[in-house]
Parts: sequence; structure tokens; C-alpha cells
Amino acid sequence: MAFTTLVLAQLFNCFNARSDRVSAFHHLFTNPLLWAAIGLSVLLQVAVVYVPFLNDAFDTTSLDGPDWLLCVSLASSVLWADELRKLVTARTRRRDR
Repeated sequence: MAFTTLVLAQLFNCFNARSDRVSAFHHLFTNPLLWAAIGLSVLLQVAVVYVPFLNDAFDTTSLDGPDWLLCVSLASSVLWADELRKLVTARTRRRDR
């Protein structure tokens, strides 16, 4: 679960990296290659979790629904934390003007 959470956190962080100031949800679907890369990464992570020879190579075990939900919830915290930072920064900048 830790490995899956780290992989998913990096995928959520891809959205943060698009801008240091603008929300990750602004123009969310303007880069289809980013979505393709994320889709491929998720597919490969699912393979690492469920394909037996990849389980052995990466020392992983299969995850069930609640495990995936926990992994996605924890991993998405990087997105929400950065959104909060962007919001506070924007409000601080507006107040200082």
C-alpha cells in the first residue's frame, strides 16, 4: 500500500506542477498527453499490484477496494495541500495590494 500511495501521490503532484499559482483544476483537460501519461502510469501500477510475476519483482500484494480507497485518499492530500497553499497565497497577495 505504501508503494501504491507514493506512486499515486506523484501522479496527483503532476497537476500541482502545472502552475505555482493557478489552481490545478483550472484548464484541467488542456493537456491530453498528461492524461495519457497518468492513465498509463495507473495501468502500470495496477499491473504491479495484480500481475503475479510483477508482485514478486516489486514485492507487492493484491489490494482490495478499501485499500485502494485509502491509497487514493492519502495520495490526494498532496493535491489538496497545494490547493490550500495557492488559495492562501492568492488571498495574501490580494490583501497586500
